[in-house]
Amino acid sequence: MKKILLFVSIAALLASCSSKPKVELEVNIQNNSSLMKKKFVVCQRIDGRVVYTDTTKIKKDHFLLDIPYKGPGLINVSIPESNLKEIMMASEEGKIQLDIDGVTSRMGGTPLNDRLQAFYLGNDSVSLLFKQLDQEYESLQADTTHHAKGEYQKKSDDLRQRRTQLLISNTDRLVAFIKENVDNPVGEYYFMINYITFPLERKLELNSFATDKLKREFGMR
Repeated sequence: MKKILLFVSIAALLASCSSKPKVELEVNIQNNSSLMKKKFVVCQRIDGRVVYTDTTKIKKDHFLLDIPYKGPGLINVSIPESNLKEIMMASEEGKIQLDIDGVTSRMGGTPLNDRLQAFYLGNDSVSLLFKQLDQEYESLQADTTHHAKGEYQKKSDDLRQRRTQLLISNTDRLVAFIKENVDNPVGEYYFMINYITFPLERKLELNSFATDKLKREFGMR
C-alpha cells in the first residue's frame, strides 16, 4: 500500500511539473557547421530584468529546449564567438521555431513571433533600399560626365528626395508596428528605444496611444 501511495505521489509531482507553463524552442541549423560545439545562450527578460538564463552546447543541427515561461517578456538568443547576430523574440507559451540558415535566422510558431518576424523582414527590405540609394549616390559621384552635362544637381536632389521619402515611410511603418503591439513587451521595447529619436510630431502621435505604463516611464501627462 505504501509503495502504491509513493508511486501516486511521484506521478502527481511529475504531472504538476510537466503542466507548468513553458516555452519550447525548436532550433534548426543549416549551412553553418561552424556553430557546432559552440555555446547557445538563452536569456529571458521581463521589464528589462533577467528572470531566466541558460547555456547549452550545440551538439547537433536540430534540438529542442524547454524554457520556463515567466510571463510576457523578451527572449534573447545568442551564440558567442560566432558570425550570427543576437536574436530577439517574444516570450510566449507554446513552440517557437528558430531556423538558422548560414548567418541568417528566421523565427515563428507563436502569434507575436510571427508578427515580429514579418517586422524583421520589413527591416531587411528597408536596409536594402537604403543600401541601393547609397550605391546610386556613389556612382553619381564617380561619374564626372553628369557634372559636365549639368545633370549632377538634378540627380543629387532626386536621390535626397527619395531618401527622405524612404525615411518617412519607414517611420510610418515603425509607428504602425508599435501601435499594433503597444500592449505587449515587443511594442514596449520599440516604443522605448525609438521615442527619443523621433521628431515632436511623431512623439505626439506615440503619446496618443501610449499605455499608462509607458506614460509613467516617459513622464507623460
